[in-house]
Amino acid sequence: MATETAPLHPSSRVASGLILGAVGLILAVATGIQAGAVDLSWPQIWTVFAGDSTEHVHRVVFDIRLPRTLVGLLIGVHFALSGWLLQLLSRNPLAEPGILGISAGASLVAVIAFIVGDWLFSSGNPYNNVSPALDYLPLFAMAGGLVAAVAVYFLGLSNGRLSPLKMTLIGAVIAGMLHALTTGTLAFWGYAHTELVAQWLAGSLYGAKWSHLSSLLPWTIIGMAGVGLLLRPLKVMQLDDQHVQTLGLPLNRWRAFALLIATLMAASAVGVAGPVGFIGLLIPHISRKLAGPGLSAQLLLCVVLGALLTVGADVLGRTLFSPYEVPVGVVSAILGVPFFLYLLSRQS
Repeated sequence: MATETAPLHPSSRVASGLILGAVGLILAVATGIQAGAVDLSWPQIWTVFAGDSTEHVHRVVFDIRLPRTLVGLLIGVHFALSGWLLQLLSRNPLAEPGILGISAGASLVAVIAFIVGDWLFSSGNPYNNVSPALDYLPLFAMAGGLVAAVAVYFLGLSNGRLSPLKMTLIGAVIAGMLHALTTGTLAFWGYAHTELVAQWLAGSLYGAKWSHLSSLLPWTIIGMAGVGLLLRPLKVMQLDDQHVQTLGLPLNRWRAFALLIATLMAASAVGVAGPVGFIGLLIPHISRKLAGPGLSAQLLLCVVLGALLTVGADVLGRTLFSPYEVPVGVVSAILGVPFFLYLLSRQS
């Protein structure tokens, strides 16, 4: 008679997920530094860190691949935690920065920044016209994401209280409207310039530099600190609204703060890499599956697995069809859709 295997305890699943995720992330980071259009040997890479490399190898490793890999790591953390917060906030497992209009608002303002940069700094070469706009793109994107989030928040209020369902529906409507405005703006700008933005809108780490890392890292620190402050209120916010009020928690204030942190993390990531899809939707699902209701464990898993998926998708995108590149947003969607459909089928 066959014996059934007992299911793993949640703590065991969390530990296994963290260990496997950390090992996978280390391998993905190492592969991201070693592999590309030109593969490097590990002795060559070691010479870079030992200060004894050739100029070409130093440039490939230190100026191109290392910052790109580290930026991808932070991008994954940003989108994963933003999606996790939005799903807890809205009590909707399908909520993520794209569906609630945050990514669309950030993208629209970023595209407008491209156009303004083209008008103000026109030099006859469209690839040189917008460099001042690119330097401040994360700030422009955050402004657009915040405007969209504020609109979703206030339109989602019902009798002075934030309705998670109403907020989700309004977010989907605003996201569709902003996406249409972005497409129309690109058409207005002209085909000759559209090529410049198309790869960014697909979600790409191409051309990521140390300056992108330094502009993103402060928002990573702010976002992580904000998530830490939200852990206890989020646990209470999972209860019914009436029960929350009896505990004396200022519900709307904490929901607004959670929305602010989620917006800052998602919009700053959009400003660097574009609207990378499915990370903020898929990773929270996997984290909840492994961790159960424990929010602290979900948080740790989101950080590790979000970074792993983004860096891994970027490595696949630039090695499978080398020397051509597939944007990380496209690869993450290709990887994410089948797994997400599998999760839905398991819940039905």
